[in-house]
Amino acid sequence: MFNIIKVHRNILSFPCKVFQARHKTKTHWAKLKKKTGPKYKALNHFDEFYGSVFGEQWPPMKEALLRRSKYVAVINNYGDAEETISYLTNRGAHCLKELMKIQQDFHKTYNPIQDSTEMESQSHANVLKDYVSKLQTSEVSEIYPKTDNIPEKIDLRDKNTEIAAEEKNTVQDNVVIKNKTLDEALEEAEIDQSRLIDPSMGINSEVLYQYIPATKLKGLDEWVPESLHYSYYTSKDKDFPLIVEPETEFRFPEHLKVYTYEMDSEWGMFPEPKRCQTGVYNYYPMDCSSVLAVLALCLSPGDRVLDLCSAPGGKALVALQTLLPDIIVCNDVSISRSNRITKIFRDYLIDYETSNKWRERVLISRVDGRVFTDDYGFDKVLVDVPCTTDRHSVNEDENNIFRPDRVKERLRIPELQTQLLVNALRQVKVGGAVVYSTCSLSPVQNDGVLHTALKHAFETYQIVAVVRDLSASITGLSSTLHLGTDLSKPRYGQLVVPSVAANFGPAYIARLVRVK
Repeated sequence: MFNIIKVHRNILSFPCKVFQARHKTKTHWAKLKKKTGPKYKALNHFDEFYGSVFGEQWPPMKEALLRRSKYVAVINNYGDAEETISYLTNRGAHCLKELMKIQQDFHKTYNPIQDSTEMESQSHANVLKDYVSKLQTSEVSEIYPKTDNIPEKIDLRDKNTEIAAEEKNTVQDNVVIKNKTLDEALEEAEIDQSRLIDPSMGINSEVLYQYIPATKLKGLDEWVPESLHYSYYTSKDKDFPLIVEPETEFRFPEHLKVYTYEMDSEWGMFPEPKRCQTGVYNYYPMDCSSVLAVLALCLSPGDRVLDLCSAPGGKALVALQTLLPDIIVCNDVSISRSNRITKIFRDYLIDYETSNKWRERVLISRVDGRVFTDDYGFDKVLVDVPCTTDRHSVNEDENNIFRPDRVKERLRIPELQTQLLVNALRQVKVGGAVVYSTCSLSPVQNDGVLHTALKHAFETYQIVAVVRDLSASITGLSSTLHLGTDLSKPRYGQLVVPSVAANFGPAYIARLVRVK
């Protein structure tokens, strides 16, 4: 017994230095993981990119993005609607439609419309007529030729320069003086290397190359800075002019019931939805900017609607809650994401799987949105494109677009978005509307893609669409969410900016009406 105790004491007195080394290794590993995780990469990218775009407006946006997002409650008309409204009202929630009406009346009272506005609206009515006639002018025909005789290689040299160069080939003292070749000129030229950027310098050059629509990554000498790519996606009217008209069809649907809390409300968050007596959930929680995207469709009774990138199906559900569409087609290329659409409809629509009514009204398709076709056409098309999903990217590592194995996918995002929007314009009927939306703050993915898609749709398919300005129509939402102003205000669409007081978004919403 004495020997056992003695051995035990010797073990306790043995120095355990291994625990200290293990602790240091664990701490170092944790710090290393934090610096290289997808969330960290996304935040670092946004700090540099959005910091340069939005300036001093970016820090409060960033603070809001890192906090829990806010939601509104879309009342389910196929459940206990009146009972749900009473329950949420007693908790301090307000009807979004009533809030918009009050705010709009406030704007009319304290910001009266000037007499010149009526004259401006009349002039906008003639914009389309003038533009169509302008398309037939020689100037536009030269910019966008309709002939099939397109040269394989475009010679960018000025003809006058070539003629002048030939004249300089003179004979002096029986010696022919010829122009130097390009290689000879380059050997003697002094090349300015002050603008070259080397990633090894310690500057985070990744931000420069995020949105290049490349098919493969090349060496440093062939990298294209994002500044050049950005200019491509944000080319101005001198490249391709867009028509912007004020929106005149915007109305809040009578049967759509949306409830929200005031800015800086003590409640702020809704409880979990509950099952009604009919077996469906009483309301659907979602971002207010997603509701705005559906409102921008300006749905009418009997509309045939396409939700081109529908999953998980929330926007399609809101469209059905208006009781206006006759048929809605929900398309998504992913089988797993399409299954989420089915689950939401099963949870919120009575007898969804057994009723013939839903089989005729709600159709689910699994086709790549870039090649989706339909023989009948659609009155309204919603294209909520894949994007960098800014809020998710800075908060979650799972399924993060900034993961190292998704670099090429991230680089091709604007190209994919452009193709989806062009196809949406092809599927909508003349006179119909397309709503383009993202959940990103990126000007490249927002105004830039919209401008590029409209140009491509015209040059390739002779499709003409006008941009409808929603600014005046959604002034009533100024007491509910924050819209972009000054540096953060887009040129064509509306930007929902995250803020601590109203932490919705980010989201970009633009409404296009096809006229040809």
